[in-house]
Amino acid sequence: MPKTEQDLSINLSAIVYQEAGIWIAHCLELDLVAEGKDPDDALEALISLCDLQITVALNEGDLESVFKPAPPEFWKMFSKGRQKLLAEKGRPEAHPRFEAPVERFEARELAFT
Repeated sequence: MPKTEQDLSINLSAIVYQEAGIWIAHCLELDLVAEGKDPDDALEALISLCDLQITVALNEGDLESVFKPAPPEFWKMFSKGRQKLLAEKGRPEAHPRFEAPVERFEARELAFT
C-alpha cells in the first residue's frame, strides 16, 4: 500500500551557498537545486521544489524515483557546515516551518574564505 502525505515523514538535508552572486540551495538526498536572492529565499524555493517532486511521486506511486543522492563534493560541503555550526554552539539554529510530506529539512550555510 503506497504511503500518503498524512503518514509519510521524510528528513532531508541541504546546503546553501553563494555562487557568482546567486544564492544556491541544494537538497542532498534528492539532488535538487534552487536559487534565490538570499539564503532564505533559495531555501524556501528548494523546499517548494522538493515538496512538489515528492507529492508527484506519491501520486504516481513511485516515491523511490525521487531519491538520487547529490555528488560526494556536496555531502562534504554539508559536513564542513555541520562542523562550523558545532563550533559556533552559542548561535541558535533557525528552521523554517512547512507542511508535510517533508517533516524536517536541515540546511547549512557555508562561507568560503
